[in-house]
Amino acid sequence: MKSMNDRQVRIPGPREHDVAEHCRKFGIGPAEAKKLKKLLGSHAPLHEIRANAPPRQPRWR
Repeated sequence: MKSMNDRQVRIPGPREHDVAEHCRKFGIGPAEAKKLKKLLGSHAPLHEIRANAPPRQPRWR
């Protein structure tokens, strides 16, 4: 018979990301970055940042 491991698996929740770093990385202006920091705080889950951030500008070729 096969031995079973009884340890429980921990499923981590969403990791917290730095809002200012995300704004700088994606080219969000200082006014919008200030609004996001006021709304979400300095650290927030990535899905919250993306949901509240302005749409990205298209990259023209």
